[in-house]
Amino acid sequence: MTTILTNTDTRKWETIKKQLSTHHRTTVIMNNDKNHIHHIRVSSQPEDVHKDIYRKLKVKDPTGRKHKVLYR
Repeated sequence: MTTILTNTDTRKWETIKKQLSTHHRTTVIMNNDKNHIHHIRVSSQPEDVHKDIYRKLKVKDPTGRKHKVLYR
């Protein structure tokens, strides 16, 4: 059995993946008045279970907002 990296956490990877599947990201695409296309990527607020898993896996904030502008 593979566990999450510590002896204090006995969850299986399947359980971890299922718990993280509820943490969503969304992309909003829109044009501004200059007809530039904006891609804005945002995440839902992580729940405590998500934060715990990210901390144990030593993952930096995976939920940072990303904004990309495409010019036509």
